[in-house]
Amino acid sequence: MLLYISHFLTSWTDRVFEFLAYILLAKIFHESLLLPSIYGFITTMSAVFFSSYVGHWEDKFPRLPFVRYTLLAQKAAIITCCITFYLMLQNEGNDNNDSSRMTGYCVIVACSCILKLAFIGNNIAVEKDWVTVISGGDTEVMVTVMRRIDLICKTVAPVSIGFLTLAPSAPIIVAVWNAVSFVIEYNLIYRVYKATPALDEEYTPLLDHDVLPSSPTTTATTTANTLRQQQNGGISFTDYVRHDIFRASLALSLLYLTVLSFGGIMVSYLKLEGYDDATLGILRAVAGIAGMAATYILPVLSQRIGMIRTGLWALWFEVACLVPVILSFIKSVPYGPVLLFGGMSLSRIGLWLYDMAETILMQQYVDADKIGGIAGWQHSLCNFFDLSQYVLTMVFSDPSMFSIPVFISFSSVLLATFIYTSFVKKERGHLVHLHMD
Repeated sequence: MLLYISHFLTSWTDRVFEFLAYILLAKIFHESLLLPSIYGFITTMSAVFFSSYVGHWEDKFPRLPFVRYTLLAQKAAIITCCITFYLMLQNEGNDNNDSSRMTGYCVIVACSCILKLAFIGNNIAVEKDWVTVISGGDTEVMVTVMRRIDLICKTVAPVSIGFLTLAPSAPIIVAVWNAVSFVIEYNLIYRVYKATPALDEEYTPLLDHDVLPSSPTTTATTTANTLRQQQNGGISFTDYVRHDIFRASLALSLLYLTVLSFGGIMVSYLKLEGYDDATLGILRAVAGIAGMAATYILPVLSQRIGMIRTGLWALWFEVACLVPVILSFIKSVPYGPVLLFGGMSLSRIGLWLYDMAETILMQQYVDADKIGGIAGWQHSLCNFFDLSQYVLTMVFSDPSMFSIPVFISFSSVLLATFIYTSFVKKERGHLVHLHMD
C-alpha cells in the first residue's frame, strides 16, 4: 500500500506538470506549434541518449539512494520550471518580452530534460525492479494496480489543471505542492524499503568495503559484487536486439511515434484551434477514463487467452479505434469532432492494455539482473520514436498541415501491430487458436 501511495504522488506530479507545461507553452508562444515541438524534441532527445545509462545506473547503485535521488531531481526540476513559468507570465507586457521569454524557455527546456531522465530512472527502479522483488515475481496484480493509479492521475490531473490555469498563480501552487510531496514520498520510499528486506539482499555498498578491514570474505564479496555490476551495465544494443522480447519492445516503442493522443502536441494543436484549458482537461479526462477500463479488462482477458494474445488483441483494437480519427481529418466527413475525440479516447483502452501486457512479458522474459539494461534500451527506443513526432510537427508546424503527422502516426501504430503479430507467431507458432488457454 505504501508503494502505491508513493507511486500515486509521483504519477500525479508528473501528469500535472506534463499537462501544465504544454498549456502554458501554448499560451505564451501562441504563434504556431514550433516552440512546443522544439521543447518536446529536446527533452525527448535527452532521453534517447541517456535512458540506457540511467538503466545501467539503476543496476549498479544501491536501490534506496537511487530512487531518492531521482525523486529529488524530479521535484527540483519541476519547482524551477514552475517559478520560471510564473515569471514569464508576469513579464508578458514588458518591452524586453521576447528576450526574457526565450531565456525562460531555455531554462524550462533544460530543467525538463533533467525531469524526464529522473522520471525514467524512477520508473525503471520501481516498476521494473522493486515491484518484481516485492511481489516475488508474480507482478501482474501490482503492475495492473500501478497502471490504474497512472490512469487515475491522467484522468483527474488535467481537469484540475485546466481550471487551475485560470488563476495567474497556478505555477506557484504546483511548485509548493511538489515541495510538500517530496517530503512525503521520500519518507514513504524509505518505509517500503525497510518493510521489504529482499530489496537489500542483492546489494552490499561499495563504500562499506572501502572502510572495512580487508578479509577473504569481504574481498570475495567485493569482487563478486563488482563483477555483477559490470555485467549488468554491459548490456549492449546488440544484446537488446537479439533478445526474445525485442519485437514486443519495438512494437511498444513505435506507439510513441504518434500525435493521436491527448499528449502535449495534440493539446497544443487543439489550443491553437480555439479550445479552452478546461475543455481540454475534460477531454483528456474522458480519454483517461477509457484507458482506466484497460486495467480491469487485462486480468480477465489474460486469464482467458493468455498475456501474449492479450497484447495482440489490444493492438488490433487500437488500430480499429484510430480509423475514425483518421477520417475526422477529412474535411467533408460529418461529425468530425465526435470521430476525433471518440476514436482517440477508445484507442486508449488498446494502448494501455498493450502497455501493461508488454511490461509483464518483459518481466517474464528478461532475467532480473539484466532488466535494468534492457528496460533502459527500451526507454531509449521509445524516446527515439517519441522524438520523431516532434520532428514531424517542427517540419509541419502550421496547424493547417497537422493532418500529415496524423497519417504518419497511424502508419506507425499499424506497423507496431504487424511487428507484434510476428512476435506472437514466433512465440506460439500460430496466430489463430480456437481453444482458450
